[in-house]
Amino acid sequence: MELTVEQALQQGVAAHKEGKVQDAERLYRAILESQPSHPDANHNLGVLAVSVNKAETALPLFKTALEANPKIEQFWLSYIDALIKEKQFENALIDFLFLYQTG
Repeated sequence: MELTVEQALQQGVAAHKEGKVQDAERLYRAILESQPSHPDANHNLGVLAVSVNKAETALPLFKTALEANPKIEQFWLSYIDALIKEKQFENALIDFLFLYQTG
């Protein structure tokens, strides 16, 4: 039986919460194969990347999530956090100020 995108996302989140990083990554990537701009799958895969010290890998994923749905504050916070981890302080400040002004 093939999973729907929503089912795959739910299972990915559950695996992620249980610390099953490889399972979560596999599910998030499966979603992105069919829907490359899926905001939650991009964001969650970025969160996984940051958790294994790969903030640079996470940045384009967070950017895609933001482009798909810029109204989700957590997407902004994750993106800014990854910028800081990558020592891109000026970009982090610019994005923070943008978020603050558009609130």
